[in-house]
Amino acid sequence: MIKFYLIFIFWLSQTCQIFATTLDNITYDGNILSLEFTEKVSPNIFTLLDGKPRIVIDLPNAVLLNDKKGLSSTPKIINGYSDIAQIRLANRENGLRIVLDLLPLAQMLSNEVINNTIFITFDQKAKTKNINFLNSDIPKPRIAPFSKKSVIKPIIVIDPGHGGRDPGAVGSNGTFEKFITTKTSKELKNLLLEEGKYQVMLTRSNDEYIDHEKRIRIAREKGADLFISIHADSTSNKSARGASVYTLADRAKSRSKRLVNSQNWILDVDLAAQTESVSDILVELAQRNTSNQSEKFADILLAELKLTTRLIGNSHRRAGYYVLLAPDVPAVLLEMGFLSNIHDEKLLNSGVHRKKVLKSVVRSVNKYFDE
Repeated sequence: MIKFYLIFIFWLSQTCQIFATTLDNITYDGNILSLEFTEKVSPNIFTLLDGKPRIVIDLPNAVLLNDKKGLSSTPKIINGYSDIAQIRLANRENGLRIVLDLLPLAQMLSNEVINNTIFITFDQKAKTKNINFLNSDIPKPRIAPFSKKSVIKPIIVIDPGHGGRDPGAVGSNGTFEKFITTKTSKELKNLLLEEGKYQVMLTRSNDEYIDHEKRIRIAREKGADLFISIHADSTSNKSARGASVYTLADRAKSRSKRLVNSQNWILDVDLAAQTESVSDILVELAQRNTSNQSEKFADILLAELKLTTRLIGNSHRRAGYYVLLAPDVPAVLLEMGFLSNIHDEKLLNSGVHRKKVLKSVVRSVNKYFDE
C-alpha cells in the first residue's frame, strides 16, 4: 500500500528532534470518513460554507514533500467519492492543510480525533459501499521525512508582465514591453537562485498570454512568500524617466475581498462558526498583515534602487492593479523605467544596466527576509 508521510517537528530544550508519522489509510463508507495515521495527531478542523462547501483539516508543523523529497510547491489532489468531490493536500505557512471539497448538499455533522485517527461524520442516510481512497488507481502525493539538514527556503514568484497577444507598452524605437519583462524576469530568477537561499518560480517563461487571475493563482498555489511583477512604463510625456514601485492602494482592498469570496480562496484564518462581520474582520486582518509586508519590501527596494538607477518623482505609488490583489501574498509591481522615453528605452535594452538594477532587487530581497 502506498503511504503518506507527514513530518512533525518538535523543539525540545535547544535540540531539534524529528518525528515522522504516516497517513496510513483514508476510508469512507458514505457516512463516516476516517483518516488513519501511524501516530497520534492534533489537527484543527473547521468548515467553510461560503460558495462551495469544504472541510479544512490543518496539521501544524507538518509538511508535504514531492517525489524528489523536496518541499512540494503544488497541491496534491485525490479523487473523491459520494459526498466528497475531491481531497486536496497543500503546504501552508504554518503547516499542512487538507481540504475536503464537498458536493453542494453535503454537510459535516461532527468530527472526532481518537488517538491516531480523525473521524468525520456526514449527514447522509443512504449507506454506500466502503471505499479505500489509497487503493484507487490515481497518482498519490509522496510525503517523506526531511533530513535534519533540510531547510525550507522562501518561495519567490516573479511575474513577467504582459505576453502573447498583449505586448504591453511599445517603445519609441519599437521595443515591446513583453520582451523586456521576459528577459528581465529570467535574469532576476537566475540571480536569486545564485544566492542559494530561495525557491524561485516564474508565472510564465515564454511569450504567452496569462490572465491576471491565473498569475495570482500561481503565486498562491506555489505558497509564495513574495510576488514581484516586472513591467516597463509608458506615458504621453516623452520626458518622463525613472523606475517606480507599486503596492496595493487602500481603495482597492475591497476588490481583494470580493476576489476571496468569488474564487473560494482559503486564507490562513479560521472562519468556522464566525458571524459574517467577524469573518470580515479576520480577512481584513490577514489583508492588513500582507499589505504591511508589501509596503515594507517596497521601501527596502526603493532605497536600493535609488543607488543604481534613476527614480521618478513619487516613486512609491499605490494602485489597484489586479496582480497585487492576493490577500495573503506580499506583492509589488516594479516599473523598470519608461519605454516612451528614448534614454530609458536604451537602458532597458542594455543587459549591463538591467543586471545592475536587478542586483539592487536581489539585495532588497535579502534584506527583507533577513529582517
